[in-house]
Amino acid sequence: MEKLKKLSAKDLINTGIFTAIYFVVMFVFTAVISFAPITYVLLPAFIAILCAPIYMLFITKVKTFGMITIMGVLIGILMVFTTGNSWIMFVFCSLLGLISDLITKAGGYTSKKMSLIGYYVFSIWPVGSFFPIWLMRDAYFDGVVASMGEAYAEGLKAMTPNWIIPVMIAYTIAAGVVGGLVAGKMNKKHFEKAGIA
Repeated sequence: MEKLKKLSAKDLINTGIFTAIYFVVMFVFTAVISFAPITYVLLPAFIAILCAPIYMLFITKVKTFGMITIMGVLIGILMVFTTGNSWIMFVFCSLLGLISDLITKAGGYTSKKMSLIGYYVFSIWPVGSFFPIWLMRDAYFDGVVASMGEAYAEGLKAMTPNWIIPVMIAYTIAAGVVGGLVAGKMNKKHFEKAGIA
C-alpha cells in the first residue's frame, strides 16, 4: 500500500468544499422537514440517506489521514454556531470524524467496504442534537417551548423517552447502510476512477 501523505493545501480545500456542500444540503433539508415532531425525530435517518452521495464522493478524494476528522470538526463547529447546539455536538461530531477516519484509513482509503463502514459511523452525528434530551431533559424542552411552542414541545417529548438515543443510533445506522448503497450506485464511476473497489 502506498504510504499516506501529509495533509496538503488541496486536501484542505477539498475538505472545505465538500463539508460546505454537505452542510448546506443538510441545513436546507432540516429546515424543510422539521415542521413536525415525528419528522424531527427521524431527521438523523433522513440525513444519513440524503447526504450519503456527497460523503461518498468526498471519500474518492480522500487519500490522507485527517480529512474526515476535519470534516467532523467543521460540522461540529457549524452546528454549534449556526443552529445553537451545545458543545456536546462539537465533541460528538469531532469524535465520529476521527473514528471514521481511522476506519477508512484501515482500508488504505481504497477499500469500499471500510469506506462504507466509516460512513455508517460518521452518519450517526445528527443524533448528537438529541443528547441533551438524555443529559439535560428539562432545560432542552424549555428551549423547545421557547423556539417552537408548547404543542410542538409536548409532541416531541412524547416521542423521545430517555431510552430513545440508542434507538435513534440504530435506525440512523440502518439508514446509513441504505444511503451507502444508493451512493455506491450513483458514484460508481467515481469510485472506479479513484481505485476504490
